[in-house]
Amino acid sequence: MPRTSRKAIDRTPNPLDAYSTWDIRIAKLIYYGFILGSTILVLGVWALILRFLFEGGAWDIFVGLGLGFQVAIIAGAVTGHLFLLVLFYTLFRGGMVKLCGALFKDRRLAKKWEDYDSLRLLVGVSLIGLYITLISLLLGFLPSVFFASIWEAWLWMVANFGIGEWILYVGGMVFIFVGIAFIGFILWNKGVFWVLSRVKTIEDEVEVDEQIKKEAIKEADERTLTRIFKKETGQKAIHRGKETKSYINWKKKQLLG
Repeated sequence: MPRTSRKAIDRTPNPLDAYSTWDIRIAKLIYYGFILGSTILVLGVWALILRFLFEGGAWDIFVGLGLGFQVAIIAGAVTGHLFLLVLFYTLFRGGMVKLCGALFKDRRLAKKWEDYDSLRLLVGVSLIGLYITLISLLLGFLPSVFFASIWEAWLWMVANFGIGEWILYVGGMVFIFVGIAFIGFILWNKGVFWVLSRVKTIEDEVEVDEQIKKEAIKEADERTLTRIFKKETGQKAIHRGKETKSYINWKKKQLLG
């Protein structure tokens, strides 16, 4: 029986293939940061619930319930956490694609700027410096009472917060730092490509102007050519009734280019 040839396994295109390895790593880091913040917040909520159960007498009420109600409450809590895990897992791929789309340009678009690596780095550093300057100015213009209020709020937190509140506070700070990093990457990356697009537009306009100029020179008469040469170089095109060498070379370059 003749042996049939093997068929290649059909592979569904992965949307993340449009982004580089480093793009995906950065997006994963931000995504895991959001998950970490969410987990810490959930732990903080549970710490508050447990404190309420033990300090508010709700634990005694729970113990006094029938076995069926106790199992139902525990099963509901476990099911809720499993639902969150499934939700995170399900949204991981879609969330990664959306994060990469918000943070980065795909390879096809980024390839247009391969010749601008040095300019990209320069613009990126300039934007970072601009952000630092703006933040420093903002902090400088804030009144001293603002920082005093923050210090008083911190002292109040130290005196009154329990473990549940501190866990919630840490989770909120994780969200804030990850959010700042997320917005910073968006502003940096979008800002770099915005500047590059303006540079590319200017270059395209210059190329079009040069092309129009060359076409006009090719159709110009000798008198017009000598006038253009004089205007561009400041040299004479005709000396003692003969064309100069520089004018001949310029004319060849313009007419053949």
